[in-house]
Amino acid sequence: MKKIGLITSGGDCGGLNAVIKGAALAAEANGVQAVVIPNGYAGLYNLIEMEGLVRLDAKRVDAVQASVAGSEAGHSRVKISKISDENRYARIKEGLAKHCIDGLVISGGDDTGSVIVDLSEQGIPCVHAPKTMDLDLQTYSVGGDSTVSRIAQFVRDLRTTAVTHNRVMVVEVFGRYSGHTAFRGGVGAEADCILLPEIPVDFKIVYEDLRDKFTRRVC
Repeated sequence: MKKIGLITSGGDCGGLNAVIKGAALAAEANGVQAVVIPNGYAGLYNLIEMEGLVRLDAKRVDAVQASVAGSEAGHSRVKISKISDENRYARIKEGLAKHCIDGLVISGGDDTGSVIVDLSEQGIPCVHAPKTMDLDLQTYSVGGDSTVSRIAQFVRDLRTTAVTHNRVMVVEVFGRYSGHTAFRGGVGAEADCILLPEIPVDFKIVYEDLRDKFTRRVC
């Protein structure tokens, strides 16, 4: 393998530029060129029409700020399987061949992962760097740490308003069908109650617990 293409896809979050930088540095260390395929899967599909790609050489990689959220590669919400072109995979392979790209490193969430499976089944070598603020792919994923820390920070900030106005604050957070962000962020914020989708809720118990805590604070 002499050249890889780097793609970021789905929603933006913290850590994506670190993925780009890390993958490029690892490639360079192993004598492999790394180039950016811009704008997610839309860019991959339209690769055949592009005349030049940004090569992540040592100077360019050094300019990537790993600590800055978002992605310098750009994103799109395009799913290859939803493109109404029966020759879409052949088009992608032609684009990869045009730019002499031997494999892909793709960072994205569960939707991105499903496309990676399709690409792999079409014979395109892919590596998935899991990225999701929902933390519903595995124990750790890119974007997870920043999500949990922000949840904890914002909930702590809301606490002053709740105390001042004698209010109970209900905060809904990212996570879809997984409670990892709610649990970790809630613990970090010292929330009085944390409700998770994996655990059935007895609202009578929740009400009585919150009522008792609220009463102790205001009386």
